[in-house]
Formats: sequence, C-alpha cells, structure tokens
Amino acid sequence: MPTYARAVASRAVEVEAARRSFVAGSTRVPGPDLIAPAVAASWERSRGHEVDPDRIAAHFLGHHRDVSRLVTCADDVLDAFTTGNPAAGCSVVLFDPAGVVRARRDCDRALARLLDAVLLVPGYGYGERAVGTTAASIALHEKADTAIDGVEHFHSQLTCLAEAAAVVTDPRTGATAGVLSVLSHHADRSTLALPLARMLADRVTEAMAGEPHRVTRAILDRFTAEHDGSGSWVLATDGDYVVTNGAARQLPAADQRVLSDLLLSSLVLADFTTQHVDLPSGRCAEIGVRPVHLAGTSVGCVLTGSPSGELALTRPPESVRRQGSHVAPTTRRDYAQDLHATRHDHAQARIRANRELLSPYLRARQEVVASIRQARNHLLIGEPGVGKRTLLVEQFRAAFPAGRVVTVDGEAYAGEGDGPEPDLARSADGRPCLVLLRAMNLLTPVGARRLDEALRPLVALPEAPLVVGCVDTPAVDATRPYGLLLRHFHEVTRVPALRYRADEIGEIALAVLRRLSGRRSLRLSLQVVRVLEGYAWPGNISELEDVLRYVVARKPVGEIQARDLPQLCFQGRSRKMSMLEAAQCDAVIQALYECNGNRYKAAAMLGIARSSLYRKIDAFGISYIA
Repeated sequence: MPTYARAVASRAVEVEAARRSFVAGSTRVPGPDLIAPAVAASWERSRGHEVDPDRIAAHFLGHHRDVSRLVTCADDVLDAFTTGNPAAGCSVVLFDPAGVVRARRDCDRALARLLDAVLLVPGYGYGERAVGTTAASIALHEKADTAIDGVEHFHSQLTCLAEAAAVVTDPRTGATAGVLSVLSHHADRSTLALPLARMLADRVTEAMAGEPHRVTRAILDRFTAEHDGSGSWVLATDGDYVVTNGAARQLPAADQRVLSDLLLSSLVLADFTTQHVDLPSGRCAEIGVRPVHLAGTSVGCVLTGSPSGELALTRPPESVRRQGSHVAPTTRRDYAQDLHATRHDHAQARIRANRELLSPYLRARQEVVASIRQARNHLLIGEPGVGKRTLLVEQFRAAFPAGRVVTVDGEAYAGEGDGPEPDLARSADGRPCLVLLRAMNLLTPVGARRLDEALRPLVALPEAPLVVGCVDTPAVDATRPYGLLLRHFHEVTRVPALRYRADEIGEIALAVLRRLSGRRSLRLSLQVVRVLEGYAWPGNISELEDVLRYVVARKPVGEIQARDLPQLCFQGRSRKMSMLEAAQCDAVIQALYECNGNRYKAAAMLGIARSSLYRKIDAFGISYIA
C-alpha cells in the first residue's frame, strides 16, 4: 500500500475511534490536527441537541405550496448537470436555509438507494438537530463552503458518505438562500467534489439573478404575441405591474381600472376564463384571460378583449333581462342573432351571465383580491358575521404570506384613554402591512377623529400600508361618526349575507365542521344540508358556527342527522323573498321554460350543478314546468 494511502487509512481509523469515544460520552474534543475546528464544533452541537447517533430522526415536513425561486432555478441547473453527466457517480442535493431537502438529482442508482434508506429525500428536515453533523449543516452554520469525510459524520449511518457543500447566495439581499451539496460513496470520494459544488452553487446564484428578467421576458413575449395590431385591448401582469397596449390606454380611466382588476384577480384566483363584461362607460366587452407558464408555474397572465359593438344602456345584460321574463319579454327578440354568432357563443355567454347572477360572493371576493394587489384602500360592508374579516385576511395572506396584520377594534378605540396608539406604519423590515379597521360603525366621534389623524400621515409614506375597513351594517351611513373616515377608502364592496348564498351553505358548513371537529370523523347528511339551506340565518356565519359547535359537543363521531341539530334550525318562519332570490327564481323558471322542463339542460344553461338546481327548485317552491 502506498505511503499516502496508509496515512489516509490510519487517519480514518483515528477519527472513527475519536468519534465513537465522543459519542459514548467523552468530554475530550479531537484536536485540529485530527479534524477541522468546524467539524469538532458541529459534534459538540450535535451532542447538545441529543442526536441519536444510531437512528435517523429526520421527519417529513412537507413540500412548499408555492415553489420558490431557489427551487425553480436549482431544478434547471441540476437537470442540466445530470443530463450532461449521467455517469458522474454522485448525487446533488439542495437544502433550504432551514436544512430541509428541497431537490435531489442522482447519477448513481446504488447511491440513490442508500440516500433513500437514510431519508435524504425532498421534503425531509435534515438539519443538525435531526441527524447531527453534515457538510450542509456546517455550511449553513458557518456560512462557508466545506467538505467532510465519511468518518467525520456524527451519525454512524452516514459514515459511508463523503460530502462537499457550497453556499447559494441570494443575489438580491446577499443572504444565504440555501446550500448545494455533492454526495458520493466514501470509497469514491474525490478532491473535485468541493469545486463541483461551488460551480453548481454559482450557477444557481446566476440563474436566480436572471430569474426576474426571465419572468418578465416570458410575459412580454406573450404580450407581444397577443398584440397583433387589430385594435383589441391587451393587458399583461406579473402580479405587481400591469402593461397595456395603445388600444387599452385609449379607454376611459374607469374602464382601464375594471380590466386591471379582472386581470389581477384572475391571476390570484387562478380563474382563467372568457367572460362578458359591462364597462363603467356603458359599453359591453368580451374578454379572455390566459395564464403565462414558466417551468410549469403560472408567473403571470394576459387579458385580451374587444368591444362587442353594443352599448349596455341600449341592451340590458342577460341576467337583468331574465328577471320576470317568464311572464313577458322585457326586450324585443333578435331573430337574426344566429347570424351574428354561433350557438356555442350564446350558450357560453348565457352560462357566464347566470353564474354572475347566482354567485354574488364571488364578485365580492374578486374586488377584494384586486384591491389587495393594487394597494387600494377598501371598505367592506355587510351584516355582522358574514365573514368580511375572514375573507380579507385569507386573501391578504395568500398574496403576502409574510405580511403583517394590524387590527384596530372600533368598539375599543374610544379615543378617550391615554393608551398607546397602534403602530399603523409598515414594518421596518419592509414586509407588507394590512391595517384592518373592524366594527367601524361602533366608533365614537372622538375615536373617529383620532383614527382619522392617525391615518392621514400614512399617505405620505413611500410604501403606505393597505387600509381596509369593516362596517357591520348592510349600507353606509355618512352621518355616523365613521363617515369622517370614508375619504380614506377607494372602493366599497358589499359582502352578501348567508341567506343570499344558499349554494355555499353546504361547503361553508363542511369547512367549519372540519375546523371544529379536529381529527374526529364527522360528516353532514343530505337532510342536514337541506335544513341548513332552508334556515334564514339572521346571525350569518357566526350563528352557523355556534350551531355546528353545539352539534360537535354532543356528537363525537359519525354522520350528523337532522335530529342532532338544535331546535332553532326548525323554528325559522318563512320570510319574504329578497330581490336577489326573486331574480334567481326568475332565472330558474325561464331556464326550465326554455328547456321544456328538462332539468339537466336547465342546469347546463344556468351553469350550475344539477343538485344546486334541485335545491333551488325546492327552496323557491317551483312547480313542474313543461
């Protein structure tokens, strides 16, 4: 055996003996002549974390719902490496700053099976607290590239591996975005592993630096392809900025804002469809929104639209025309309409119109999403308990997961005490901030004046927080004290009461039941859903939660039957049909009349499920129509 090989083997034996002694409880730390100080420090931290050296304690932590820029860029770099070097005999693993495995590529099947056995797979936490010393954990702790030999691992099952890890730097902030580690069998270790890890990490950093430009180019290429000079409106967005063509810029400002809101809300809600829109200027338009995909992820969307050639004032929308149309026509029928468009176009337009008629809550959600994306202050009005705050916070968290929410309670904000003022400014770290003014209708005159003084300086901030107010009344009363604050809001949206959302009561009840029951197996029977849909719900979603809380406390598992509901659900008197419900009833009757009583065709014409149509027929008491 050559002298160098004997020296390496002798050092490996000494390191392995020192590791076993240290794991067994020896207080003596190997000196720098045997192992590097960073490895010795990691051994001490691993023993302090009480890591079991003989059992892999890595746990599955899940995959990120939203693929990060680091993972997207690393996937491209690692795929290119493994494609060009299929016989490299190593595996490349990407760790995030928390030590969680986010990506792995293998060039050796035997090594891949070994890594699977020790749970070094995407989604598992592989930090120092779980498995002890690894090259990735040292690189994350020391913020420096490192390589360790097999026997330098703290865990006995990892001593058959040789690792080299390099830090991936975020080009925007300069912080550590992750670690790229190159692993191989201990017998196949090479001095080129660390340079390879550094090269791949540099490529990932370069890809991250060019990723925003890559997304911008993809959106602009799609925008240019759609802008064919035909005079149609074209708008494109990446979620932060909106690009428009010349034809769209010639529209009135109100029309441009409506189209921008539809574009942004479609991106957030992933609702890429073609629909009919009535613009504020009175003109009708047909628009279509299509996503822009990059590496399998939706990075933006493009809206194309054109005027339909008719004014909305001369021809009312289809949803309005249907109100009472089963009694007598409200407009003159166009017998040449088949010459202007195909039957399919009219069917799709009819489905869209009826969906808008039967889903008022979806329109409210769309307006809230657009305001959040465009940082427009919003005022939400509606009866108490309709879910205004839940809708707002849910959409804000979806748009800004790391955002900060500051809640100001109108009932507690009397303005007469000497308590500290709420911090309404944006966080110092630059996180988006939402100022939620709840129960504004309970503000006192002094409290409204003090809150107005606190909101006025926010306009001058370079990155002003988003201010959203909630008024627990179905209409705005400017004579109340909160009328002083109405000038701070750009939009007003009415969130419909639960009794106007009969189609959604089943889904809302199921979501509330899952939250209240935890891991218990509880489900709603069809009879219970029918009873819940037939109740007036004067307390809206808050009352629904109280009812389900009552049921969960008395029924641990099983299917909830009608007898399990409290008596109040059966005592509601029949109420007068609202304007919205009357419009829905008219739409159902007209659809059944045009389809000669065929409920399958009527449900398709209305754009709703057959079960929803049956519930509406029962709720409205519609008799057989032939």
